[in-house]
Amino acid sequence: MNRRVKKKWLILVVVIVVVAVFDGLSSNINLLDRAIVVGTGIDIEDGDLALSAQVIIPKNSATASAGNDFVVYTARGKTVQQAIENLSYTVGLKASFAHTNVVILGDKLLKSGRTDVLEFLVKGDIVTDNTLLVASAGEAKDILAVQMPINEVASYHLTEILQSNRKEAGQNPTDLKGYFEDIYKVGNTACLPLVFLRESEFGRLGEGADGEKTKLLDVSHVVVTNRAGYLVRLGRRQSAALSYTTERLNAGCIAYDGDDGIKKEAVILRSDCSKRAISYDEVAIDLDISVRPSEKYYVSPDGSVSGISEEEIRAISAEVISSVVDCFEVCKYYDADVFHLGEELYRKFGEEWKMSVGRTYLDDLKLKISVDISVK
Repeated sequence: MNRRVKKKWLILVVVIVVVAVFDGLSSNINLLDRAIVVGTGIDIEDGDLALSAQVIIPKNSATASAGNDFVVYTARGKTVQQAIENLSYTVGLKASFAHTNVVILGDKLLKSGRTDVLEFLVKGDIVTDNTLLVASAGEAKDILAVQMPINEVASYHLTEILQSNRKEAGQNPTDLKGYFEDIYKVGNTACLPLVFLRESEFGRLGEGADGEKTKLLDVSHVVVTNRAGYLVRLGRRQSAALSYTTERLNAGCIAYDGDDGIKKEAVILRSDCSKRAISYDEVAIDLDISVRPSEKYYVSPDGSVSGISEEEIRAISAEVISSVVDCFEVCKYYDADVFHLGEELYRKFGEEWKMSVGRTYLDDLKLKISVDISVK
């Protein structure tokens, strides 16, 4: 009797294992049945969320030599999840976001206060934490659909710009994880690179001279946000100032007035920034920047070889300080702590500082900026 019982239990275990294995295999979706999303845009349309996806549709072996197709599809829904489900119906394939490089947020979405969209992305497993976040000056789907000069996909091009080894002044990349780290710091302020379109001089590769001009993606501006959403857009000069304090730069230029009265540029070779809380109402920002002249070197009267005079070095320092102060003052008007100065104060003085200054600590905060320019 015991042998029969043991035999029944053994058969039951084997059946369960076999069913589980085959069920897993049957639910595994073939690659050719997936729509691989490499870039996503989210807009607001008539109160609904409009999810646009730049999709790679893999081809079967019979036509593989022709490569993969890139198509932009759009689906709507009351929530992101509903829009994703509708997207799969629209495409006719299961939408897969595992290879998504960038999520573009439309201008209307950012100004709508729909904070649930980003919360859904960070809490769910739709995209990874290192997926780039970008704001759009218009509709996000227009960025995804833009025609690039050399047959490149817009989302790939954005990724190359923002994740390049060249950390250029004015470019302030952020990813999903970094955005939420900033938004939950003291001051609750985060920034998104703003992408907008500039017309290129060239048509698409392989097309004639009279073909339609392609577009270039510009990410030299920034959108400042808090937990409630959109606050202010920073221009090129203010965005460059922001990058001095957040990135270790090795590219980009600083414009200044030369000794001869001509506008010149110094090329950034290296930059570093440190911040120090001095007192409850004062923070120091120390910038160390190495540059080279964008034009030819010359021999100074003392026989030394130089490209930037001492007076011009002072002009470069003054320009950097002026741009940082400009950025700080603009953001202070919107109670936006873009430099995360409150975080520095909180780290040094703790809860006592936080209780003594209140929420609008930027109003009375003094910024002490020092710039050390070295010419290579």
